[in-house]
Amino acid sequence: MQEQIPSTIYLLHQAGQALRLRLENEFRGLNITGLQFTILGLLDRYSGLSSAELARRFFVTPQTMNQIVANMLRRGLIERSVSEDNRRILKMRLSPVGRDILQQCTVIAAQVESDVLEWMAPTAQEDFRKTLATMLRTLRPTLGGHTEPLMMTEVADIAAQAGNASETEDFNQNGKKRAAS
Repeated sequence: MQEQIPSTIYLLHQAGQALRLRLENEFRGLNITGLQFTILGLLDRYSGLSSAELARRFFVTPQTMNQIVANMLRRGLIERSVSEDNRRILKMRLSPVGRDILQQCTVIAAQVESDVLEWMAPTAQEDFRKTLATMLRTLRPTLGGHTEPLMMTEVADIAAQAGNASETEDFNQNGKKRAAS
């Protein structure tokens, strides 16, 4: 009897988990987790996010994100300041230490990505990134309110950076392909 190939969802999940573990092993010397690396990258790109915004972005509870942020604050990776618009909101930004760690992690992550995708031609890698960006754009609106513009913009930016700006314009805010005119 021929072995059945697992579903795409299963394979994506397993690949994501394996990649997360590989990154975390590589980051161990810097004492940083994959999630912390991602948060640093997001704060580098979008300085001034709150803990609540990060919680929504990563689909974790505010309490969980508060613990992660507290650890990052203790290590001096990020800094917080009171929002000018709402004094109850604390906006975060990278500290100089956080920026240095982010740069080191970015080099490591690029090497891991290169190692993992070395079997793919560069054009296939670009197509793969576009496919994943489109998948994210399609999934985000189905997650019950977790689709603030930041996330949609990030996905559109990824596709645009991959040289596919015209394709990103063919999708509406809900991630659905627009009908051809």
